[in-house]
Amino acid sequence: MLKFPLALAALSGVLLTQATQTAAQTVPAPSLPAAIMCYAESDQSWRVGYLYKVNKNGDAEYVSANGKLNATLNAKGVVEAPTNRPAGVDCYGKTLADLRTNGRVMEFKPAK
Repeated sequence: MLKFPLALAALSGVLLTQATQTAAQTVPAPSLPAAIMCYAESDQSWRVGYLYKVNKNGDAEYVSANGKLNATLNAKGVVEAPTNRPAGVDCYGKTLADLRTNGRVMEFKPAK
């Protein structure tokens, strides 16, 4: 009967170590904004894409709350135009520097 609790404790230790190692990963690109803002000429509205994920190659994906805006900021810092539809907003082709200069990003604020 003593073997089961020892095995469970050992397994818990392994899982805890793996979880800790995963949680200790560094932020891949701390210079990325939390969101980008794009203008849609078709209905004259502003769309906000929130940082969804950063791929291992450094590309950052931004998605709107309703899922209608999907933009990729490539690792070189340029918002890529969609390949499967016409570009509906004006962010495509702009650099991250352009977006920042024009006040079109929302930055992460450091915790105090």
